[in-house]
Amino acid sequence: MHSATLWHLQGGAVLLEHAPDLFALLQHDAVQMLPHLARGLSPDDGDDGTEAHGSVQAIQGRWPDALWIVWRDHDTQSAEYNMWYQRLFRHRRDRWEKVHETRHDPSGNTLYRGLWEQPAGCLVGLISDDREIPSAWQAEVNALDCPGQPAPRSSFKPAPQPDVAIAATLGFASGHVLVLEQPTRPKNGASLPPRLAVSRPGPPNRTEIPLPLSGELDLSLQPSRLTSCQMLGPTPDNVFILGNITRGTERLPLLLHFDGASFTSLPTPPTPHIGEADLAEDGTLVLLGSPPASRPEARSIWALPRGGTWTERPMPVHPELGEPYRPWSLAAHSLEDLWVVGYHEKQGGKDRHLALFHSRPLTSAAPGAAAAAP
Repeated sequence: MHSATLWHLQGGAVLLEHAPDLFALLQHDAVQMLPHLARGLSPDDGDDGTEAHGSVQAIQGRWPDALWIVWRDHDTQSAEYNMWYQRLFRHRRDRWEKVHETRHDPSGNTLYRGLWEQPAGCLVGLISDDREIPSAWQAEVNALDCPGQPAPRSSFKPAPQPDVAIAATLGFASGHVLVLEQPTRPKNGASLPPRLAVSRPGPPNRTEIPLPLSGELDLSLQPSRLTSCQMLGPTPDNVFILGNITRGTERLPLLLHFDGASFTSLPTPPTPHIGEADLAEDGTLVLLGSPPASRPEARSIWALPRGGTWTERPMPVHPELGEPYRPWSLAAHSLEDLWVVGYHEKQGGKDRHLALFHSRPLTSAAPGAAAAAP
């Protein structure tokens, strides 16, 4: 096994995906293999005649009644050049069924930039083209899977001008849509600041709120851009925006909190680059980051409990190698309920070995447990 990814689901569950044909459900302290969950995701040719060259892009929803998977595929036949596109599957009865597919033809192709339930059981998505720089002004919100329900109305209004990139998207069952946008063309020789575009329930509307960046984070210093950004939050007035500002070879971590009207800058852990992150049900923010420059050998995840300060959670040490595992993927239900995939590999990325870990307030692992506590 060379890769494994954790996907945080509603309903107190985490889905571990090793490959398109190997899934496991993680609940509380139990690991349940789900071999039947691969049905309908055959690597054979697609049902539209195009070749299937892709892989799982995302898994989300509620366990067990509303589960969706995004499959990223490679189209080699419908145009002179190859293009990536996406298929959306929903799990029904005992197999995955395709419910939507993004456009891929000689005129261009589109990808999902954000997916959310609106209302329960109905999946809505923000879709935009797949240019080198995603075009926010051509983005649109569509109902992708609403069996037996009327398609929900959208309040989303796209950017009014081109040359605006989508850095992250977050939608809510309430109808709120938040899009983190970054202008890509300088105006009068200076870069425009990134902004949060908020669409609220009602007629199509749009409120733009510039991100409060100053000092070393000022994006007017060229060249600089937002990278690896995420938005996480349970409600439109409680959202974390995190990612990185890349300036040449330099990376600066970014962490903001949005209360529905304004931003608050938050301290970041001592990591030069923020990677994957998750928000637990108890409000704990957990993230992976590259090791601090002062401790390049460190292998840790970082947790920020609600109202608290950053806590370092070192990864377990391999008993034979005497070195800590590198964190690869994570999912969190609370400060004391964290799932982490860690790995070891030889120099050059060869001979990779992965292990699954679960933090829990126990003095020792149960006999035969499939996970070990960090």
